[in-house]
Amino acid sequence: MLENNIINSGEIKKFAVGQAVVETRVPIESNDGGGECKLLSASAHVVTTPSEVFAGEVRYAGKVKFDILVLCDGKVECMSAVAEFTDKITSPDIVGGMNVALTSDVINCESAMERGAIKVVAVVDTAVYGVVGSTVEPISGADDGVFTYNKAVEYCSLVTSATENTYTSDSVPCGKAEEILCSYSRVVLTNAECGDDEVKITGNVFTFVTMRGADGKVSYERVTTPFIKSVGLSGVVAEDVAVCRATVTDSSALLVTDDECRIETAATVQIYITVFARKTCEIAVDAFSPTHAVETEAVNIPTFSIEPSVTVMDVIDGQIKLEADMPAADGIVAVGNTFCTVTNAHIDGRVNVEGLVGGDIVYYNTDRGAVDTVSFRLPFSMPIAIDTNAQDVDLSAVVTDVTVRIRRESVFDVKAEIAFTATCTTCGSATALKSVKVGEEIARPDATVIVHIARPGETLWQAAKALGCPPDRVTEQNSASAPYAGGERLVHFCGK
Repeated sequence: MLENNIINSGEIKKFAVGQAVVETRVPIESNDGGGECKLLSASAHVVTTPSEVFAGEVRYAGKVKFDILVLCDGKVECMSAVAEFTDKITSPDIVGGMNVALTSDVINCESAMERGAIKVVAVVDTAVYGVVGSTVEPISGADDGVFTYNKAVEYCSLVTSATENTYTSDSVPCGKAEEILCSYSRVVLTNAECGDDEVKITGNVFTFVTMRGADGKVSYERVTTPFIKSVGLSGVVAEDVAVCRATVTDSSALLVTDDECRIETAATVQIYITVFARKTCEIAVDAFSPTHAVETEAVNIPTFSIEPSVTVMDVIDGQIKLEADMPAADGIVAVGNTFCTVTNAHIDGRVNVEGLVGGDIVYYNTDRGAVDTVSFRLPFSMPIAIDTNAQDVDLSAVVTDVTVRIRRESVFDVKAEIAFTATCTTCGSATALKSVKVGEEIARPDATVIVHIARPGETLWQAAKALGCPPDRVTEQNSASAPYAGGERLVHFCGK
């Protein structure tokens, strides 16, 4: 009897990556037109949101916040500005109205003094993700008198997708701070666990605060805020796999000086959640009839498997030497404009990654009363502690801390802590039978016994087709077992 399956397969896909250049000018508020101001470091942080999704195109809006450290009249100050922009990303795989997720990173930020103002430029990379799917109806059985060769195929099916916000807050003591100059936050998801009708997401928000103390010195501090978010999603079960991407859409740091001096931080984290069910289905890949000719129609089934995302922490370190004409370093003021760019990620039994981590080190020299900046760039190529047999990996990297120590007056030891998050997948396809039609009757040989000499590696199914009988008849009438070594004399007693 003909048996049909319905396979709804789904695959998460990075459609395309677009690049936008965002710039703005920040006037220098100084009586002398900015002549006494020195540019130290400029950082940029971006948030993007899809606005419209058309066939082949995603339009989105973004906002870049610039924080610029300057030295004016011997005092470190921070100037901030926000630049809004719109752009689009195109791909033939984008379907109008589909639910998409964007991930955006600032891969470069440059600044320069221009006629009493600071010109800042950020280069923003934005990737578009979405789920593509297909519905196919292969058969797993055929009509009476027709035998099928079945095999199991594994695939993923989309259960649901959603976008949720979570809010975090924290309060930490900060010594004798007098004012906060600037702050920004980053988020790292550490786990996404499926349960009955819910996904539980854990992670950390890292808030970096640059502040001035009561003694006038500038310092920076990292505040780590863990969070747990349970999202109710109907139809989810514990065996499903959730893929989550998150971004900080808003954050703040406030200095409170009542009983004790402390920093109060708050952040809004937007999480895009996609849940897949991992399924197995029996499909027919071949068919024959001992008595009739058969005509088959094949169909292609996309197969996709995904592993739960894994986040591991690693450290990139190196040394930075000051140029001969730069003042020696006596202390660190701040670290800004930090970034980590992944240029290549591949799997060879373990996830391997190549990239570049960088930033600006703002330091001071006591004898000369000078404040200066040196940039660091640390390339890396290494395996990270994620073992997998998957084919592909989508890898993101977030700088969660940078520690700078002065080894000598002109040499810095730099240690960058990076959170690598890997989503490992395997894509493929399987060919199955969509239909089997029984044709004309086959003229059978006028013999009582049919003999077939097995080939090396031949399967029971192949032997049955050669002998023109059901597979179970081959095993009943022959002592040799498949797969055959080659040369076995297999017989079929036709019963005439």
